[in-house]
Amino acid sequence: MIARIILLGCLLSASPLLFASEASDPYECNKRKPCLKHGAEVFHYRCSLCHGNDGLGEGILPLALGNYPNTNLLEPRFGKSLRRIEDVIRKGGKMKKVNDEMPPWEDELNRREIKSVALFNEFLHRDFEAAVAMLKDLAKGIEPSKRIGRAIYLGRCALCHGKSGRGNGKMVRIIKNPPPFNLTLSRVDDHYLYNIIYKGGEAMGRSPKMPPWGKDLNEQEIESLILYLKTLRK
Repeated sequence: MIARIILLGCLLSASPLLFASEASDPYECNKRKPCLKHGAEVFHYRCSLCHGNDGLGEGILPLALGNYPNTNLLEPRFGKSLRRIEDVIRKGGKMKKVNDEMPPWEDELNRREIKSVALFNEFLHRDFEAAVAMLKDLAKGIEPSKRIGRAIYLGRCALCHGKSGRGNGKMVRIIKNPPPFNLTLSRVDDHYLYNIIYKGGEAMGRSPKMPPWGKDLNEQEIESLILYLKTLRK
């Protein structure tokens, strides 16, 4: 149950033609159709913590925790059809042969998000360099906002600090002495927040369990996260 919320349901699939009735052009995006661009966004904010920024499984958690399940998306293990991938993303560990630590995403991601991230995973497997370039372009074009900050927080911080920032995330079961900080009590300024996010807890004289995010988040993303963190304060 420890990794229940963190092993992300982003698996590989086959032809995007299975989506033809809903997205004739997977590159074209609107508010209703699944598309590659939206899938890249979902992957960037929800999946890279475990699967890494390029899907090769070298995310923050696999590198930090021993005996972590294989999260390399270029090694498909549960079927290649988009329909199968959708099912695994929705149901997670509830399905047979799927690691029971994989969370079901049907209650957190909507239908379009699930279909879009399935499309992107297929693209990652089919044209790795182009998919990674898409992720890098996405990161460069971000304008700081609370909305982006919330997405980053839920994908990377809530595991320890909890969805509401009270220090009651899933990892509190194993992170002790000290436990994850209650962010609703924080009153530090933006400069301090930037440094502890970028450098990690140990570099700031705080908990060494707080990872440095400087190599995973760009300037705009850190600024967005700071904007959102301040909304959690009492």
